[in-house]
Amino acid sequence: MRTEPRPRAGALRVHTWGGRWGEALRAAVSGPFEEATGVRVRHEPHIGLPLPPALLSALEAGERPPVDVVWSNSVPALRAAEAGRTLPLDPVRMPVLTELRGRARPEGEAARSVVHPYVVYYVLGYHKEAFPAGPPRSWDVLLDERYRGRIALYPHGNGLHAIAQAMGGGKVADIPADMEACWRFLGRLRPRIAELEYSIGMEERLRGRQLDLCFRALPNVLAFQEGLPVGWSVPDEGTADTVDALWIPRGVPEEVADLAARYIAFALRPDVQQDWCRRLGVMPVHPAAGIPALLRRPDLPAHADDHRGILHVPERVKVEQQAAWESRFAEIFG
Repeated sequence: MRTEPRPRAGALRVHTWGGRWGEALRAAVSGPFEEATGVRVRHEPHIGLPLPPALLSALEAGERPPVDVVWSNSVPALRAAEAGRTLPLDPVRMPVLTELRGRARPEGEAARSVVHPYVVYYVLGYHKEAFPAGPPRSWDVLLDERYRGRIALYPHGNGLHAIAQAMGGGKVADIPADMEACWRFLGRLRPRIAELEYSIGMEERLRGRQLDLCFRALPNVLAFQEGLPVGWSVPDEGTADTVDALWIPRGVPEEVADLAARYIAFALRPDVQQDWCRRLGVMPVHPAAGIPALLRRPDLPAHADDHRGILHVPERVKVEQQAAWESRFAEIFG
């Protein structure tokens, strides 16, 4: 691994998730960055996709935020960028930004301050004892009466919209103009869902056979597999994807922002990307980073800019529609 110039020692606060996500970041990015630079990295864990209230309130008030680097889903990152609450990422000081695949940079003005370090694929997680004949091959299994009350989705149905649209007989290309097929499928699905939760603690419900199926991002299912008879499949109709983001919140002092930019550039290096994405089970955006072995399969894309097998909805659409989609989902699911 190449060594980085050693800046003045200090500390960098990074907004992270916990569990497998935070462990992978520590092992592949934060720990090696500390060794290379002498800068201590402190993780500030958070559960869920919305930004935590302390960070939001600091951004709204124009105060120094409680973290120096934010690792979040793309939607809140792009919303922050649109509101002018992010600092620019300079490709002159961060030349690695010019080496990445197109999926790494969002459309429009947000491309100046937000970078997507990898692509995440959603999968259908299943308890192997409930499927002795092998993995389920269609999303229609979610409507099977045998699994009523034994299925988990994310809050607000995050990630499921394109799949619901296709399974309801609609076209993904019609999102967001015509989504009646999506809402129709979700209406049929509603009586069968046991919980709308994030993944922390879900291991216990799977272990106790309270859940047989869960719609999850692949890294979450890989975490379940550590000690549980859980498998995953990409149903024949295809699946959905998402991207996470790295960005620097406005209000971070200049000298700390410089360290934050170094950290983000370090995370995008091909050697660091390869290790980080292997640990998570996600698709790297640097072309020179090796693709995790478990993603090299014909029903998933060959690289970050490939949409093979993906019912893809652009991040821009997700940002614009998030509030309306959450409202409609709440009407259906109560």
